[in-house]
Amino acid sequence: MYDTERIGKIISDIEKYFRDLEGLDIKEIGDLEDKKNFYSLSMVLFSILNRTIDLGEEMVVANDLGMPSTYREIFRLLAKNKFIEGGLEKRLSNLVFYRNLLSHEYYDLTEKDVFDVSKRIEVVKQFVDIVKDVVKK
Repeated sequence: MYDTERIGKIISDIEKYFRDLEGLDIKEIGDLEDKKNFYSLSMVLFSILNRTIDLGEEMVVANDLGMPSTYREIFRLLAKNKFIEGGLEKRLSNLVFYRNLLSHEYYDLTEKDVFDVSKRIEVVKQFVDIVKDVVKK
């Protein structure tokens, strides 16, 4: 059974963070030379990734898919149980790597790292759409 209120809140947060991302209007890596842009983008990306993990975890728990020991395993379990396809699982798992960098090794992040994540983050929207469809059924 899905906790539709919690899932709805997570999705709402993700959508809000994507609007914030668009509002930053960062178009090229050079825009991140301004430290305000760099740190703002880093935090918005971190927030999107955290809520994406929360959403994946909700799906794992609601469908009794097991107890993931890592964030990446959340997406492995979803793929193994056919909620998402393997390519999506790989792209989401790759973002977990960057989430961990943003969280634990932020002092080593470069403008290129953050900009690369900003270009890959769109995959989260695909995951949100899948979750919406699954929960509707």
